[in-house]
Amino acid sequence: MHPNPSSRAIRQLTNEKFINLFVVEPAPGSSSHPWIFASRKKGAEAGHVSADAVVIVATVTHKGKPHLLITREYRAPLGGYEISLPSGLVDPGESIKNTAERELHEETGLRLTRILHVSPPVASSAGLTDEAVSLVYAEAEGVISSEHQTEHEDIESRLLSLEDLTQLMRNPGTDVISSRLYPMIVGFIAAGNFQLPAALIQ
Repeated sequence: MHPNPSSRAIRQLTNEKFINLFVVEPAPGSSSHPWIFASRKKGAEAGHVSADAVVIVATVTHKGKPHLLITREYRAPLGGYEISLPSGLVDPGESIKNTAERELHEETGLRLTRILHVSPPVASSAGLTDEAVSLVYAEAEGVISSEHQTEHEDIESRLLSLEDLTQLMRNPGTDVISSRLYPMIVGFIAAGNFQLPAALIQ
């Protein structure tokens, strides 16, 4: 039986700016072992679930048809490019909606016009990190631009049709498809459209 999360002993191992390692110490007399994990949170907040970031599932009408907005970005841990969805960290005190609006504009130049659904915080990789994200399903418009990206960002944005997504699945080349994007592609192709189920629309 695992201990109550509120009673766990968590100790910080590193002191970096954006991400740190923590260890969950086993309870006295427990047969479990220490568990090291990464966290974007600070100090006592580590090991507790809240949305660290947003991931934006946005459709854009292009040439009269809906397209999915995706990103291609170099990721140092992968040693290559990741095909994913627009995303970004939640600033202290910032709402999920405001984060989604800000990050979408910064990364792609587009503007959110309608938010259809916001998920609760969902785990990114629970064996590795306490990071959780909120998925924001939305519609967007505008002209794709990189002029609002920060000096450390080099993100290519693309609008893909269902046919384009099918081709991407068949041949991603040397790029790695994000685990957040891949099930979206499968679902949209299986449904034959980009429509979010009406029951989820807020």
